[in-house]
Amino acid sequence: MPEGWDRIDPLILNGRRLEAAKAMMEEFSMSLRDTILALHERFEHLRATRPEDFTVSLDDYWHGVYT
Repeated sequence: MPEGWDRIDPLILNGRRLEAAKAMMEEFSMSLRDTILALHERFEHLRATRPEDFTVSLDDYWHGVYT
């Protein structure tokens, strides 16, 4: 796992999207736009490789997020 993701992946898996985005911006010095794209990409990666580790259902994960 690339450095930095060990702190961020648990946030994504637990549905803590805002905290994950903030951590990504700090860890990787990303713009907000790039962070949103990367968060979605990492979410898809984790959903494909670790679906059993998610604590939030797929239907509920992005509820209330508007981009």
